Amino acid sequence: MNFKESRFEVIKNINCPLYQTGNEFKIVGRALSLMGKPVCLTLMNDLTAALSGPPERAQAFNCSGERTGCRGTLCLRLLTENPSSATLNGKINSHLPDNVQELNNFSIFKTLEYNEVAEIASYFKVQEFKTGQIVLRKGDRGEKLFIVLSGSVEIIGDYGTPIAVLGKGEIFGEMSLLTGNPVSTKVRVLEDTKAMYISASHFRMIINRYSPLQMYFARLLVQRLAKSNIERSKQVSSGMAGSLSEITTTELLQALNLSQKTGALILNFPKGEARISLREGDIIHAEFKDQTGEKAFFEIIKQKRGKFQFKPILTTQEITAPKIGEFMYLMMEAMNQIDDAADSEE
Repeated sequence: MNFKESRFEVIKNINCPLYQTGNEFKIVGRALSLMGKPVCLTLMNDLTAALSGPPERAQAFNCSGERTGCRGTLCLRLLTENPSSATLNGKINSHLPDNVQELNNFSIFKTLEYNEVAEIASYFKVQEFKTGQIVLRKGDRGEKLFIVLSGSVEIIGDYGTPIAVLGKGEIFGEMSLLTGNPVSTKVRVLEDTKAMYISASHFRMIINRYSPLQMYFARLLVQRLAKSNIERSKQVSSGMAGSLSEITTTELLQALNLSQKTGALILNFPKGEARISLREGDIIHAEFKDQTGEKAFFEIIKQKRGKFQFKPILTTQEITAPKIGEFMYLMMEAMNQIDDAADSEE
């Protein structure tokens, strides 16, 4: 078989420590994408072998983990070969061709394959706004990212002060999705406007899946950090202590990542003390109560009340420790978990 693009899905999981039922994997040409999942060399070999063997071999098969000493087994099936740009995940999207064309106008999407852009476009919807309409209000929960297709909107700060005017091709609403904080400004329509938008959950999903988008939005986050946050980064990195009522944990971490600082962020919550260690802005350790690593990090981000102190020192072990994950991935996944928890409470 010679697939330009093939997708496989895990349809059964028996004690596999890395993957879950429903996980998908993609092969484009000879390149394998685990779509943000951990790497298993056995699985990589199995997928490649399935595509190079008889056609029926790829339709459904078990991984060879047991023969390599792994205690887990996966059953996989072929989802599609060269999926149609109009049909994704079994759903027809009548707006897809137009959305794909719009996204292709952005240089960031030109680095992706057409089918990848088509998949991303399937999560976008189009909405029209009338002159004077308020799209976002300060204090709103961040739920959407918008791309202006036509018309213009005005960003309004405190006391009604105009900050910026955004037109065709410009983005707004991303800051609250990237930081997890409420919307910090009001967005008002200056003239009849058409925009594409994507929900917070889908936005974080595609950010985690496509590394070029991670890099793009990481740079955008840096560019749009308010001047006050830049000043905070200078203060925090020099050993500042304070209260989380003045600056959130996510803002602290973004400031430390932005300034590529090395040291330990000590946080004292009502539920106990936590520690996040960074080396040149990368997170290399997290601990809270009886948890460490990613699990501890996600629990730390959920805490809202407490005090903090940054100490520009690391332990001997931390100096050479690997990072626990890509900074943007950790932040996006933490925000995703917070959103899921909020949705379950509603």
